[in-house]
Amino acid sequence: MHRGGKPCCRRGGGSGGGALVEPAALAALARQGGHGYDLRREIRELTGGELDVDAGGLYRVLRRLEEDGFVTSAWAEGGSGPQRRDYEITEEGRELAQDWVAHLRERQRMSGLLADALSSALGNDDDRTNKEG
Repeated sequence: MHRGGKPCCRRGGGSGGGALVEPAALAALARQGGHGYDLRREIRELTGGELDVDAGGLYRVLRRLEEDGFVTSAWAEGGSGPQRRDYEITEEGRELAQDWVAHLRERQRMSGLLADALSSALGNDDDRTNKEG
């Protein structure tokens, strides 16, 4: 297991879309490295436009992932315009991404169970029948 601990126990978990920045960044990095703008675009593409991460939040997560050894970065050489930092996932980062897969799948399962329980408790048994049928 990576030294950063379980994904659900890492700092900066938060709630809402912010809690998804770390696994989203890891998914984008696993597909292709790049600078922050590339990673934001890749996250939007990976999620069908459903998740548009805040640039500042993304860079904070990337910095923390780098401090913890899950990501490396280097200043891009040449080119015109402002200097850019390119990010790349490490092997330890890939292990963290695998942990996130397991964690998110478990949350997905639990969310489904809770949605079914609430629907049933509210007398919306038709919702469950329609899903199963």
